Amino acid sequence: MGAAHMKIGETIAQLRARHGWSLDELAERTGITKSSLSRMENNSQWPRPETLEALTAALEIKVYQLFALADAEPLPTAPPTLAREEQDIVHAYRAMEPDARKQYRELARILAGKGRPKN
Repeated sequence: MGAAHMKIGETIAQLRARHGWSLDELAERTGITKSSLSRMENNSQWPRPETLEALTAALEIKVYQLFALADAEPLPTAPPTLAREEQDIVHAYRAMEPDARKQYRELARILAGKGRPKN
């Protein structure tokens, strides 16, 4: 069993508590029996994919977020912010025609020292 597997139950219990719900309330919201939820929270039953979907929908998170929380990793929320100059470059690139984009990428490779342009 992986670390995430061992912590999924704890994470479900913590999220349920954060919502202020009893096992009965979570069971009602998900359609999962109270005894199954209890076994999941105690890590004696692994939730099936459809059960994970029902749980995360009720807990207002995505399945990947449940695993990230169980692994104690920060949740991805937004891509990193680009500096103003980088935003200008991206905007200019997106405005280019396909041939110009190709030339731009080739020039960028040369300037970055990554090799010569491909013919």
